Amino acid sequence: MKSIFFCFIVIICISSCTNNDNNLFQELSSFQTGIDFRNDLLYDENFNIFNYRNYYNGGGVGLGDINNDGLIDIFFNSNLEENRLYLNKGNFNFEDITEIAGIAGTKSWSTGVSLVDINADGFLDIYVSNSGDIKGDNKQNELFINNGNLTFTEMASEYGLDDTGYSTHAAFFDYDRDGDLDCYLLNNSYKGGFRITNVGRNQRPIRDSVGGDKLFRNDDGFFKDVSEEAGIYGSVIGFGLGVTVGDVNNDGWMDIYVSNDFFERDYLYINNQDGTYNEELEDQIKSISAASMGADMADINNDGYAEIFVTDMLPEPDERIKTVTTFDNWDRHQYIKSSGYWNQFTRNTLQLNNGDDTFSEIGRLTGVQATDWSWGALMFDFQNDGNKDIFVANGIYQDLTDQDFLQYVTQDEVIREIASPGSVNYKKLIELIPSVPVSNYAFINNGDLKFENKTNFLGLYKPSFSNGSAYGDLDNDGDYDLVVNNVNMKAFIYKNNTEKLYPENRFLKIKLIGKDQNLNAIGSKVYAYSDKNLYTLEQMPIRGFQSTVDNNLIIGVGNNEVLDSVLVKWYDGSISKIRNIKSSQTITLDINDSEKSENRSALKGKSYFKESTNELISYIHRENEYVDFDKDRLLFHMSSSEGSCLCTGDLNNDSYEDIYIGGSSGYPGEIFLYYEGRFIKKSIEILNLDKDSEDTDCLIFDADGDGSNDLYVASGGNEFSVYSPELRDRLYFNNKLEFTKSNQILPGGSFSSSSVVIKNDFDSDGDYDLFVGSRLVPQKYGIPASSYILRNEGDGSFVNMSDSIAPGLKDLGMVTDAKWLDYDRDNDLDLVIVGHWMPVTIFKNDNNIFTKTIQKNLLNSNGWWNTIHVSDLNNDGFEDLIVGNQGKNSRFRSSVNKPLRMYVNDFDENGSNEQIIFQYNGDSAYTMSLRHDLVMQMPSLKKRYLKYNSYKNQTANDIFSSEKLNTSQLNLIFDLETSIFINKSGIFNKISIPIDAQFSSVHSIYTDDINSDGYLDIILGGNLHSVKPEVGRYDANFGQVYISKNGEYFSKLRNIESGIRFIGEVRDIVRLKVNNIDELIVLNNNDSLQSFSFIR
Repeated sequence: MKSIFFCFIVIICISSCTNNDNNLFQELSSFQTGIDFRNDLLYDENFNIFNYRNYYNGGGVGLGDINNDGLIDIFFNSNLEENRLYLNKGNFNFEDITEIAGIAGTKSWSTGVSLVDINADGFLDIYVSNSGDIKGDNKQNELFINNGNLTFTEMASEYGLDDTGYSTHAAFFDYDRDGDLDCYLLNNSYKGGFRITNVGRNQRPIRDSVGGDKLFRNDDGFFKDVSEEAGIYGSVIGFGLGVTVGDVNNDGWMDIYVSNDFFERDYLYINNQDGTYNEELEDQIKSISAASMGADMADINNDGYAEIFVTDMLPEPDERIKTVTTFDNWDRHQYIKSSGYWNQFTRNTLQLNNGDDTFSEIGRLTGVQATDWSWGALMFDFQNDGNKDIFVANGIYQDLTDQDFLQYVTQDEVIREIASPGSVNYKKLIELIPSVPVSNYAFINNGDLKFENKTNFLGLYKPSFSNGSAYGDLDNDGDYDLVVNNVNMKAFIYKNNTEKLYPENRFLKIKLIGKDQNLNAIGSKVYAYSDKNLYTLEQMPIRGFQSTVDNNLIIGVGNNEVLDSVLVKWYDGSISKIRNIKSSQTITLDINDSEKSENRSALKGKSYFKESTNELISYIHRENEYVDFDKDRLLFHMSSSEGSCLCTGDLNNDSYEDIYIGGSSGYPGEIFLYYEGRFIKKSIEILNLDKDSEDTDCLIFDADGDGSNDLYVASGGNEFSVYSPELRDRLYFNNKLEFTKSNQILPGGSFSSSSVVIKNDFDSDGDYDLFVGSRLVPQKYGIPASSYILRNEGDGSFVNMSDSIAPGLKDLGMVTDAKWLDYDRDNDLDLVIVGHWMPVTIFKNDNNIFTKTIQKNLLNSNGWWNTIHVSDLNNDGFEDLIVGNQGKNSRFRSSVNKPLRMYVNDFDENGSNEQIIFQYNGDSAYTMSLRHDLVMQMPSLKKRYLKYNSYKNQTANDIFSSEKLNTSQLNLIFDLETSIFINKSGIFNKISIPIDAQFSSVHSIYTDDINSDGYLDIILGGNLHSVKPEVGRYDANFGQVYISKNGEYFSKLRNIESGIRFIGEVRDIVRLKVNNIDELIVLNNNDSLQSFSFIR
């Protein structure tokens, strides 16, 4: 009876402690595994979160075969208690051998673990990073040398690795390729200050004598600090939480990425191949995480280059965003950047390696940007389908960022209750901090840079406070299992059920054997080829957050039964290659069987362009410093600094094209005349007199019929009131480069904010008439503005014909661009117009009457359209549309069923409008404005939302009355994708375009037959920097070239292949012929003008 009762208890215990084995990852109970490890952190009056800021950062996980029995063993860091080592006995049964092994550790606080065969005796040793001891000297790192008999001897001092800094983690690799393993030690600053003002500027080059990151060179078994001579930073502002090592530029040498917490930016060290590094983050990466934590490096798109994923603290659900999240405001963000700390934003970042020493940050595009307070970052193939997925371990045991907590404890009465002169009741203070476990995150990589949050489906849904994590094949079944270290709860052991749930997916398990002092071949890369597929893995087991993964490489290959070949590029530069390998087996590759690499540089294919910047023209555009957010606090993008303009035409009648470049407010526009192969600036006094206007578009044409081209400049921006003469469009009549300004108030007789001007002789009288689009109603963003058609009277005077021939232009919307085209081939030019919060709109021309027409296929095309380009892409005689939109690499999301909404009204009845944007998060739409921003703009709401918790999950109807909403201007966005619309006999059909086109906002489009195949190819330029830090700037477009296959299918050309690399916010791309060479002139907002020569 007792035995039956015991079996019943066992069954209950197992079933209650495991999740469904139909999940890919099946949690195993401690009863089954024998692993009962907990990283418990209890209250201590003298040592807690308020006197040690990293108190809840947690500990790492180390996976490796310590006794060479073919089974992966597990090491856990415990912060306060003993570290633990579990021996794998097979079938997920583990034995705690901590005591006999002698690896418990004697220091006050352990953080990270690195498993490495440091003395090349064939057995893995254990290096433990220590920290935490604030007052004493009990934080030396420990090195446990494996004696080969399940015991270890601590020898950090003998190896020179007993560092006394606040260590987080250590990475071992051969940085100088001398055959032994060196060490990068990641230390966290001992400084307690979180703000730049506490330390000042220019601290990065000053080495910290107490701590700081260090690079140790292995000199015959003793590790010598060579940090300074190697170019490694080690200052008091180095708040290092993650070190990730790998070959990011495929030159065969190991590079280093360091993720720093707080205000210090991350570091990207590129190996110079001579024992030194260059720190190149600002040259290669445009946006980074603000509070960078864990990181990982892996090839997510199977192109052979490693991407970099970094975790931060941005939550996903609305209730967490509204209760625990704050963002830097615009002024503080600018101060951070100007102080030398780069473009930092609160979100996870996924840096796509472009293969040309640049990265495009695509975390928002892939949907992996928000995983709450995140630590461990791991990229590995969950189910062996050939695509590397992403796992994030997250959670903070007590959330110091809870806004209600912060608001409560800063009240005077609470301060008096908790604090008295000379003392603080830390226990009471800590008890007030909320403790909310959250689930970890897991994203399935579906290919083509498309990731899907499948946490629940995969079985990783348990709420927790997780930190270090590692993957390894614990049961030798050919897939990676998962181990997670948690705070104040048992560690997670997840069995991977790929062999059961995805039996069609096969694998190749590879054991690499090195030589001399690098027996595990750290730093080698494996490339597996199958048909057109490439799979890559790099041998660098120390990765993630404070952890070490299995050093046996498992390459998922989907349903491929035979691989064409496997290539190993060994850490010393030699190579091995084998062919026709059956999958679903384990193979061993030995460096002693390798061949010396021929060391040939990759043959570079033909480029289509060569940069010629400054050879033709030298110009730098300067943007003025007006900040829209000072007035429109609830908007996220500036309208006053969207960019300038560039136009070309012969201004001096010498048969050569000249250039006009518009200026921002405070900077005059400038004319450059062609002269002997260059463009020379021509000073024009009248342009200087009009410098206070913001130039938004321009047009060179003969307005008055005197045979000389004149200049029309559209004035816009959002910094001026409707009564400001700076908003007047300017028409400059040209008489041999002597310019006089038209007396007309253009475009419509009153001041308006113009965005585009285009010409067309719509009445066939021999002169050019104009369409002028209005960007917005000045200082009333969101209210639709009227645009204009102007008839030229032949002498350069214009009559507004809009009411009579195009009444639909009245209150049309927030126009950004327009083009004339004969879309229906009826031999007259129609008008297509795009704008923000607008659909793609066609005005059909019938006998010079323009009727607003929205085709069925364009009915729900409302977008943040920035530009439109017209070309016949498929050579069918009908002109097609390429339209630049916001893109999908953004916090903003929209669809026909879940549109982005903006209500515009004077909600607080103070005489000025507010713009409130609502976005779906799940099945309901919530305001994107945080509580403190909304109540600052509308103080009357403060009483309703006294607490942040009351503000979560608030819809429009919760915040405002139906009467207010019904009388509001409602703007919608359904579509954020940059798009191609193919014209099928007058009907436009949207076609797919490579996902790269959605990396950033597109503001300029150019088409040309770049490869001379008879079809027009496409170049996209864009980016937008003047945005609130909480949404993050858009900067992932370096100039995108798309080669047409048949006019309706386009493939992306890498920048290294095209020769194009745009540096900033591209606003115009024009083609000129200079010295019989075709040149592209590229206008960058607030940056240098670029030019590129065609290579024909």
